[in-house]
Amino acid sequence: MTKVTTHIIKNTFDEYLSRERKSIDNVFGDFLVNKSLYDEIEITKDNIFELADLVGGHVKIDIYCSECRESRMFSCEMIPYYWYDNDAKEIKGCPLEREIILLQQQQIQNMKKPHFADEPEEPWTWTNNSLENDTRLMVFKFFCAMDNTHNLDYIVLTYGSKMKKIGQYPSVADLSLPELKEYRKVMTKEDERELKRAIGLFASGIGVGSFVYLRRIFERIIVTAGKKAIEEEKIKEERFNKAHVDEKIKMLARYLPKSLVNNTIFYGIISKGIHELSEEDCLEFFPVMKSFIMMILRQWENMRRDKEEEKELAYSLSNIAARVK
Repeated sequence: MTKVTTHIIKNTFDEYLSRERKSIDNVFGDFLVNKSLYDEIEITKDNIFELADLVGGHVKIDIYCSECRESRMFSCEMIPYYWYDNDAKEIKGCPLEREIILLQQQQIQNMKKPHFADEPEEPWTWTNNSLENDTRLMVFKFFCAMDNTHNLDYIVLTYGSKMKKIGQYPSVADLSLPELKEYRKVMTKEDERELKRAIGLFASGIGVGSFVYLRRIFERIIVTAGKKAIEEEKIKEERFNKAHVDEKIKMLARYLPKSLVNNTIFYGIISKGIHELSEEDCLEFFPVMKSFIMMILRQWENMRRDKEEEKELAYSLSNIAARVK
C-alpha cells in the first residue's frame, strides 16, 4: 500500500493553519485518478487543505505512463492566480494555493470575533467572489518524473461545494490499454477485448456493465487453468465442472497466482455488483476490481516467464553436461 508522505507546514498567516501536507494519497489526487468522467467530490472544511495542496503543485500520483510504458510517479504543476492592481496599474500574480489558504485564515479570524445572539453565522466557503471565476474551471497538469514532456491532464468543473471531473487526457483507456500488451501470452484475445470494454464502460460512467466484463474475464481465467490441470491429469474433469467457484480455485492452487487463491472473495463481490449494487457503487469499486484482474495477469505472466526461463536453463545445463563428460 502506498505510504502517505507528510510535511508539517507552519503557515505564515495564522497558527491555526499549521497542517500536514499530503503529497501522496491526497483525496483530490485520488479522485482525479480513480473516478470516471462526471463523478463528483464534495469540498469540505476537512479536505480544503488537500485541495490547496493539489492546486499548489505538491501532489504526486503513481500511475501508468503511456509514453514510458511503465508505472511512474507524476507530479502536479502549481496553478497560478492573477489579478489587476488598480493602484499599481499592473497585473499581479501568486499561487492559487495562497489565496485559498488566506480565505480560510480570514474565516477562522471571523469565527473568533464576538457575535450577537440573533446575528446569523456566516456560512463556510472554500471560495469567494474574487476566486470564483478562476476556480470554476481548473486544469491540473501532471508530468512524469522520468521525462517532464510526458504529460497527464485533468479538467474539473466546480460549482458550490462540488467538484466534477469533466475531462482527462490521456483517457483511462489510453492509460490502461498499452499495459495489456504485456499480458497477451497469458490471456486470450477475448479477454483483451472484454477488458477494453470494461475499461471503456467505466470511463463512460457505466458501472454494472463494466463489472459484467470483469466477471467474464475472471471466469475464463479459472476455466483456462482448469483445462490445463485436467490435461495434466491433476484433477478430474467431472469433479471440476460440478464444483463451486471457490472450490475450483482451491483445486487449482498450483495453477493460479497466489493473489487469486488468497482472495476468493473477489468473485462474490463482483457477482453482487452485477445483481445488487448500484451504478454508483460499481463505479466506486471498479478501480480496485480492475487492479485485481491486472495483478492476476501480471503474476500469471511472471509464472509463465519463470517456467520458460527454467526450461531454457535446464536445456543449457544439459548441453553443458554433455560437453564436459
